[in-house]
Amino acid sequence: MSSKESQFNYEFPLENQNDDEVADMMEQIILSEKGSVVMEKTMNDIERSCMVETTQSLGRHVPACVMAQLTCETLRLAETAESTCSSKAKSGFPISSHSKASIPMEMPHATQYEAALLFVDMSGFTKISQKLDVESLSKAINSYFQAIVDEITSHGSDILKFAGDAIFAEWRSSKNKPLQEKKQARHKMMTLQKLKTKFAKGLLPITELDDCVHTAAICGASIVKKCADYPVYAKTISGVQGNIIATLNMHCGLGVGEMVGVHVGNNYSRREYLVFGDPIDQVAEACDSAKLGEIRASESALKRLNRSQPFKYQIKCDKGKKSVVIASGKRAFFCCKKCKASPQKSTSLGGGGEKIDISFDKMDTTSIKFLQKLLSFYVHPVVAADEDVESPLNQNLRHSNKESMRGSRRGSQISRRASQISRRSSTISTDAKERYRSEAELRSVFTIFIMPKIEARLTNDPAKNQKTFQLLNDIMNVVTSILHNYKGHLRQYIVDDKGVVLIATFGLRGSTFPNMVSERALPTCRLINATLESELGVDNQIGATLGKVYCGIVGGVERHEFAVLGPSVNLSARLMAQKNHPGVLVDNEVRLKAKKLNFIKFPSVKAKGYVDLVPVFKPLTAKETRWGKVNAKYVGRKKEMETVCSLAVEMSRAECKSNMFFLWGESGAGKSSFVVHTIVRVRKELFLKKKRPIITRNVCCECDTLVPFSVFRSIFRDVLSEKPIDDEASFASRGTNSLFGKGWDNKSFSSMSTNDCETTSVISRLHEICEELNAPEGFLGIVGHHLLGNSNLKMASVKKAPELDDIVAFMAEVFIRSTRHAEVIILALDDVQWMDNLSWKVVRNIFERSTNVLIVCCSRLIEDIPLTMDKDFWEMLNGKYRDSNLYYETYIGALEKSEVREMAALTLKCKPEDISDKYINDVYMHSGGMPYFASEILESCLRKNLCKRNADNKIGWRQHRRNSQEGLHYTNLNELLLLRIDNLDDLTRKALHFASVLGASFELQEIVEISGHILCIPEEEKEQHSLAIKTSLEAAVEEGILDVTVQDESDVDEEHSKISMMMIKVDCSDGQIHKYLPRRKYSFYHSTWRRLILSMLLDSWKRDIHKHAAMAIEARSPDPETRDYRTKVKLFQHWKDSEDTLKAADFALDIGQSFKMLGLNLHSIKIYDDALEMWRKHKPSKSEDTIGGFAPDVLDSLDEGNLVYLIKLLTMFGQAVGSTSKRIDQNRSARTFEDALNILRFSPASAQIKDRAFIFPIYSGMFFLLKYKVDVSYSEEDLIKNFVQETKMHGDPVHYGRALAMQGETYHRNGHFDNAIKSHIELKQVYDVDKHHSLVVASYASDRLGQNFGCTANCYMRLNQTGKAMEVVYTIINKLMPKMDPKNVHNSIATIYPAIWILKDNGKSDEARAIFVKYVLEPFREFYGEDGATPFKPSFRGLEALLDIVLYMEGVESDLNGSYSEWALDLHNLDVPMGLEIAIGTFGRSPMSINAEVCLRLSKLSDDPEIKARLLENGIIVAERALSGCDGSDGSSRLLTTYCQIKPVYDELKKLSE
Repeated sequence: MSSKESQFNYEFPLENQNDDEVADMMEQIILSEKGSVVMEKTMNDIERSCMVETTQSLGRHVPACVMAQLTCETLRLAETAESTCSSKAKSGFPISSHSKASIPMEMPHATQYEAALLFVDMSGFTKISQKLDVESLSKAINSYFQAIVDEITSHGSDILKFAGDAIFAEWRSSKNKPLQEKKQARHKMMTLQKLKTKFAKGLLPITELDDCVHTAAICGASIVKKCADYPVYAKTISGVQGNIIATLNMHCGLGVGEMVGVHVGNNYSRREYLVFGDPIDQVAEACDSAKLGEIRASESALKRLNRSQPFKYQIKCDKGKKSVVIASGKRAFFCCKKCKASPQKSTSLGGGGEKIDISFDKMDTTSIKFLQKLLSFYVHPVVAADEDVESPLNQNLRHSNKESMRGSRRGSQISRRASQISRRSSTISTDAKERYRSEAELRSVFTIFIMPKIEARLTNDPAKNQKTFQLLNDIMNVVTSILHNYKGHLRQYIVDDKGVVLIATFGLRGSTFPNMVSERALPTCRLINATLESELGVDNQIGATLGKVYCGIVGGVERHEFAVLGPSVNLSARLMAQKNHPGVLVDNEVRLKAKKLNFIKFPSVKAKGYVDLVPVFKPLTAKETRWGKVNAKYVGRKKEMETVCSLAVEMSRAECKSNMFFLWGESGAGKSSFVVHTIVRVRKELFLKKKRPIITRNVCCECDTLVPFSVFRSIFRDVLSEKPIDDEASFASRGTNSLFGKGWDNKSFSSMSTNDCETTSVISRLHEICEELNAPEGFLGIVGHHLLGNSNLKMASVKKAPELDDIVAFMAEVFIRSTRHAEVIILALDDVQWMDNLSWKVVRNIFERSTNVLIVCCSRLIEDIPLTMDKDFWEMLNGKYRDSNLYYETYIGALEKSEVREMAALTLKCKPEDISDKYINDVYMHSGGMPYFASEILESCLRKNLCKRNADNKIGWRQHRRNSQEGLHYTNLNELLLLRIDNLDDLTRKALHFASVLGASFELQEIVEISGHILCIPEEEKEQHSLAIKTSLEAAVEEGILDVTVQDESDVDEEHSKISMMMIKVDCSDGQIHKYLPRRKYSFYHSTWRRLILSMLLDSWKRDIHKHAAMAIEARSPDPETRDYRTKVKLFQHWKDSEDTLKAADFALDIGQSFKMLGLNLHSIKIYDDALEMWRKHKPSKSEDTIGGFAPDVLDSLDEGNLVYLIKLLTMFGQAVGSTSKRIDQNRSARTFEDALNILRFSPASAQIKDRAFIFPIYSGMFFLLKYKVDVSYSEEDLIKNFVQETKMHGDPVHYGRALAMQGETYHRNGHFDNAIKSHIELKQVYDVDKHHSLVVASYASDRLGQNFGCTANCYMRLNQTGKAMEVVYTIINKLMPKMDPKNVHNSIATIYPAIWILKDNGKSDEARAIFVKYVLEPFREFYGEDGATPFKPSFRGLEALLDIVLYMEGVESDLNGSYSEWALDLHNLDVPMGLEIAIGTFGRSPMSINAEVCLRLSKLSDDPEIKARLLENGIIVAERALSGCDGSDGSSRLLTTYCQIKPVYDELKKLSE
């Protein structure tokens, strides 16, 4: 207290006044001469009084040893602050500071000591909790606890824990304590010392620890004597004590030895005090062996007890027993006399045990508050809230003091407030016992027992002990942080003989919420289970239950804790300890509350407090339930199910080749349900056999055929989140710098999204695998960005697109590597008729390369929807793999009538034979035996009460339906479903309209946004509308129309996400956030519902929904660069179905171009063809012919924009189709280009187009096809003439130059060399390599203008103007090539290719080889690798070999690569597809002519007649083929330059061979 404060000594007996009297008194003081100072002192005194009372109250919830440590630490920090800081700084100690001075101890903080430990285990609470009301129950429990606590505290003990209905109490030895503490301890044991002076001589010396054991034994003996068979009486109406309805009892265990007390947790929210050591195991064993009303001592305790006894009281332990009875309710078997002196009463903060004499006068209010805050970390959150630790009233008291100076009215308000504070303090002090009893409740509580499976025992190795402490601390922080996120409470953290256990709850004050079980409690269980394993490597078991429990204070007035007691709490502990534990087990009450989640049934258990066996279930994760719920009424398919189960079990036993099981069926046959139930059975059987499976699955949708690798979006998230078992990552190898080490105070799950954690984990794992396997460049861009949706991994950041075969092989490798730790992997794929071709390629790679993978595929009949699988793979499955028993397939159709009867029995909850034949026949006839249809009919009949048990004791139609011919009041399934839809409210029907248009699955957010726009919801009503939409969709779920699924983009594995608790923002038109809604994804329970709803909608209504759906996606993803393939395809589909052809076509062109860059040619073709269908779907009348495949009316109606996009799509389609080497595709490409030109000619809008640059690629494409000798209806001359005229009028030098280059190439190919040179001269006038190179490449993929220089050089050579030819060659080398992009290797080889041969033929082979290496070989290997591809690649090996051989023969090189001969002797190496042969030959020389010359020159160098003959033979074969492609023998023009290169070689080969 300051000197200023001591000048005044006013005292106010506020506790004896009412509020008005106190207010009047204080108002008079305020208005007096020294009122302001007096008021400040008064308020400070009241504040301190309240704070001290709160601190004392909190202190009753913690052990005295904890109170001692916290108090000493607070005083030490206060002294440190006083000595190092100014008074101003001191006033801030240390509440809000995060400096070292504000942290009382670093977690974990351990103290080692010796003690006697008494364990008191009470019983009977479960029984009385079922017989008494809450008030009587609270009274009975606390009366019994009070009696036991009084005995314990009267014997000087410190109560460490109230473990449910048990108590741990210790008598700590003062060994190694400060001197003053030793004196206090000796004073407490004075009575015992006097007792021992009377003992006979000859006793061994007695240590202080012996005294502790003796006192504990006396205490235990007193407890069993006084508290055994404690009667509980019934409460009568009159309040008189009734009959005994039950008895409470207990048994005790006594142990002694070295113990450790460890503070775990953090310095900002929650801590626990753990004790463990050998005495824990001793007391557990002793207590378990003791009968009710007995106390047993362990061997160690018995030895020390005997040391303090006269000989005649010595007790011996029975042989083979670890403990012995030392007292019962009737007698004690040792010298037991009650202590005469009780521990002195002081300002007791801990209650009993180690009394702490605290003079609060020595602590300022800041220090008291700091101590109070520290204590609140150790008590239950409900208690902390009740004690008002962070009361706004307390926080604002000083502010109120200042305000009191401003006037009498304000002073009156403050005075009344002071009165309230004082009265609150008085209430606490007066009758704490009644207060605690009155606050007890019976509540429905979700109880969670968590058992980390770690070894928490003391060893002789300090380093190992410290690792144990750190791990215990990490576990604490993980659990409390997750509980904090979900608003749950940690009840207790304890270490006992059974291991480490944490108890958490939902449903107490402050943690009760709507949908608490499904949206908070269960996600918490799963997240804790997964995070402990994934982040800390700690396997764990969790049991969770829901039920009425006693919630309140247990213990005595001076020492107690908040607890939950009841049968469901015991059951939770039982479930936690189950053998063969799957991770999380729950009871039936939890399952019933979480109707929207799925569960697997486990064997029932017998539990204390329950009459019948208790059903047990494992909740399925979001990943496990991605396909839907298990249907309890599922019947049939037993044979097929047994096949899959047997395969999976057999594969799990040993390493074996992978298998594939194909399931065919029509819609409604129950394919998806079959797989769901089969996987549940497989998982259960594998679990019982203790096998570790990985099960991942995907459901394809219609748009997936356009999305490359679509199937692996969810699958990759699943397998990348799998944590492989690391045999070396044992507990012993864990370092002290764990995840939650020193930096834990700055980390918290509450500060980051668990979804972000999951995404980061998946991407990190992908990075690791890519680094391990040296992934192809660009792989992360495709998988990370486009497949997993990570916008930070984009293709724009890589040099080139990887080869598709590399991507396919690597994706398979990622899958195999991520799952190799599992004993069997189930890859389940549903609706594979929608699966894209690249996904099939990956599946094939996995199937052929992996082991122990069972691939289960479900599809509609192949005759209805053909698979996109490669034909050769399909043939191998049905041939080679079927014969090897690696491929199985089966067809499922209609159920048998007996199976429909079985389904009806399950629906009606009766025996199958109790149902009439008429009823079954009607159901079977209307459903056709299809499972889903039959199920819907049966449910409808039950819902509408159409059947009953008739006079013949058979269940059949009601009387008014009995004579009906149909039996049912509808004619087909659609009519039944329509009736159910009609019964829904208007908003629910509209929500289903929106949903059906969006697709088979959709998000809540999408429906909210679309409905808000379409229905024109006012701004002020949008929050209410959002909730109404959520309610509507839930109603559709209840009706069985929709199903709730996971968010496959963001919660792959909801152990690492917040599942439905993860919140999303609802964005409205003005960009403002109106409501937070659960992030949830829905799907139609069956495709029949969606088809029916769609059939009801008007086309205009569907178009409007599609339009707003596209607008919503664009608003959420405004940056096109961040959109992945799936998002782009969705936008294209929505704009297409909204009939906005311009936007749809624009997206199609963008997507197609992206696919083309990655080499996804087939996907480009599909997207272009799908876009063209927007105009092609309008068919002409029977009397009309199409123009270019389109109805004349369509072309007449096209405006300029639509015509341009139509031509662009046709052009890109033609280019994509023509880029294959198949002649049929090239012919199709030619027809497409011709269609485009015909459309331009006949469409009226064509005349309005001013910029016609978009048609130039048509001419270029057709010219390309002509080079491959593809039949084109336009003559080459007309084509080029039109192209030159069009581009010249357009005026763009890029396109005009391209037309001139095309013209020159044509003249050259046809032998008109002079005309070709003239075209080149004109081209040089418009072409500037610096300005135009990149523009030409952007328009035509390579610099066709620069390539014309090589063509011109060939023309000069044919005219025997070698000098001019060499000038052009050096222009290419010195002026063009340095300016061109080296990464475009195709352009480089096409440009220098003619120059290479001109240099070689003119004795400059060394220069030819130099430019070939510099501009082709080195860049190709750098940017593409040895496995890269380019059209010219077939010529690389021969060209390199030929130049090396020439240089060797000319004496420039002294050595020759010996592998050239081996390569040339294999005719397969020398052959080149004729299409490439002709195309490359137009540049001056064909690949096979090069190979022929290699054979010729090698034959001249060979001395081996046999090798020489084979080389000549191979050379002649390829030379003849080369000649056939350029000599015009097929009716085409002779390629003179190419012919002149090969003819001399051929002639010499023939000559030498003769």
